[in-house]
Amino acid sequence: MKIVVLTLVLSLSGANAPSPKQEATAAGQYCGRLWSNGALVQTNTEFKTESDGRLTGTYQFADVGTMTAGTLDEPAPVTGLEHTLDWQDKYGSGKLTLTFKPDYSGFTGKWRDQSGAPNELWDGVRC
Repeated sequence: MKIVVLTLVLSLSGANAPSPKQEATAAGQYCGRLWSNGALVQTNTEFKTESDGRLTGTYQFADVGTMTAGTLDEPAPVTGLEHTLDWQDKYGSGKLTLTFKPDYSGFTGKWRDQSGAPNELWDGVRC
């Protein structure tokens, strides 16, 4: 009985909660919008941090009644809040340049295709 009470007290006290330092990372899922085919559409973007410090990830965006998937890859590790990743999906490839909020609760960015123009909106908040 004492073990059950102790476990309950520890779980209610937040003893198992992650520290703020653990939460301050770009890794995770973000719900947002991106500009595609003349409209802002819903997107889900997921980032993970590789062992060498690079960001990689996947995304899906609303595309005429379905979801189109793609991949993200940072060519070299970067410190700080600003990152440039390569994106690729069935329509082509290009660059995504983004800036995370200091607490990594969201990001704002611009994407462009391989021709270099135009720069279009891509954003997200944790979900």
